[in-house]
Amino acid sequence: MTQEFERHCDTALAWIARFRGEATDQDHREFALWLAADAGHRQAMDLMLELWDDLGSVQHLPLEVEQPEPTALHSGPTRRQWLAGATALAASLALAVVLLPRDRGPDAVESLRTAQGERTTYTLSDTSRVTLNTDSQLDVAFSQGNRQLTLVKGEAYFDVAHDPQRPFAVSTGDATVTAIGTAFNVYRRAGSTEITVTEGRVRVSNPATVASVLLDANEHLETSRSGGLGTRQTVDTATYTAWQRGEIVADALTLAELASELARYSDTRILISEREVANLTVSGVFSLDHPDTVIQALERSLGLRVVRLNNGSVQLLKAPQ
Repeated sequence: MTQEFERHCDTALAWIARFRGEATDQDHREFALWLAADAGHRQAMDLMLELWDDLGSVQHLPLEVEQPEPTALHSGPTRRQWLAGATALAASLALAVVLLPRDRGPDAVESLRTAQGERTTYTLSDTSRVTLNTDSQLDVAFSQGNRQLTLVKGEAYFDVAHDPQRPFAVSTGDATVTAIGTAFNVYRRAGSTEITVTEGRVRVSNPATVASVLLDANEHLETSRSGGLGTRQTVDTATYTAWQRGEIVADALTLAELASELARYSDTRILISEREVANLTVSGVFSLDHPDTVIQALERSLGLRVVRLNNGSVQLLKAPQ
């Protein structure tokens, strides 16, 4: 490597370290300008990201180097120092952040996925951030003139970097959500798509028709696979984004509906065979990460009988009188 390319690599590592911490809006703007300024910057970033991908093997190397004190961005840590501190940094992250899916060509698609019970935040190459909920898949196809994303399944929250020259569009099959500099949640269900806007404004359209509707902050819309765009509603967006905090906010939710939601996050299946039990309604805040605690709360508050089956499922029955 030339000395100039090594300097690019050191700067790329400094950017990676910055975005793994508390990056500001100004950092995002400066990074975008730096990345676009020279083709060597992109090559250096790709190489340094490969080093991060290899972190599992790096943990076993004898790198006994003290982690440096924070320094200015352009005099960032060297590659050896960064690798020494990266293992401890990765171990401390409660919510995984995968940095900068790279554009691999004009037709390249980056597929982002989460497993059941997993929630992961990604920083895209345009500095937009997307958080995937449990068991979700998002395909990302960025080009010079467009930012096209497809939510194949599941749910995602988007915090979009402002770029009026490149529309940011999320497709779910029956709906396309287009935004410029905003934040919104998209949940692709089996027969519909739910869109909730927390900041700014988005346009929701049906790809099969010319129909569209504008959604502002604190508004919610549910489309249908039949082509209907639904009706705008003013909502408390904290209810629809509670999953990012590891919670379900139930407001007169039937027990059958609650059991269906919990099944998205855990292998523990809640079985309800009695219609009277299935139609019971519950309200409150329930943890997504502790299904046993939720089951105990339902047992006490609704006076149910809990039967644990050999396959790991749980059956909820009406308690004997």
